[in-house]
Amino acid sequence: MISDEALMYYASHAAEFVEDIIGAKPDSEQTKILRSLSVNSMTSVRSGHGVGKSAVEAWAVIWFMVTRPFPKIPCTAPTQHQLFDILWAEVNKWIRSSKVLSNDLIWTKEKLYMKGYPEEWFAVARTASKPDALQGFHAEHLLYIIDEASGVDDNIF
Repeated sequence: MISDEALMYYASHAAEFVEDIIGAKPDSEQTKILRSLSVNSMTSVRSGHGVGKSAVEAWAVIWFMVTRPFPKIPCTAPTQHQLFDILWAEVNKWIRSSKVLSNDLIWTKEKLYMKGYPEEWFAVARTASKPDALQGFHAEHLLYIIDEASGVDDNIF
């Protein structure tokens, strides 16, 4: 388990969380994204292939989940393949690789939650096919992850 003091530090230091707790080494572009997430309410990343966006998104989900009490993290993408086979699988990969995280975070095929709090402290995977799939999320700590946003219909936003 991570100490309360460490959690307070990591809440505003996403890149360091990724290195110290997840055990990954973000490249310079990934570090810029993580630093932006730490200080901005909105961060967007220009698309590109092979730049590690899915890894950064997975790290962001895990970082926010661990460093905020009772967060809600809706994750979406325009296709089931993009959401489940790429992003959601990436989340699982990084949780499984960390003994610290795998003890407290429970991953299922559609939800990630803090042990003991499946209805209150979670990330959820929802395809961006209908606007109501992403409506109704209310929490003090709310993070939306929208993968391949250019493929998500405007009425979803």
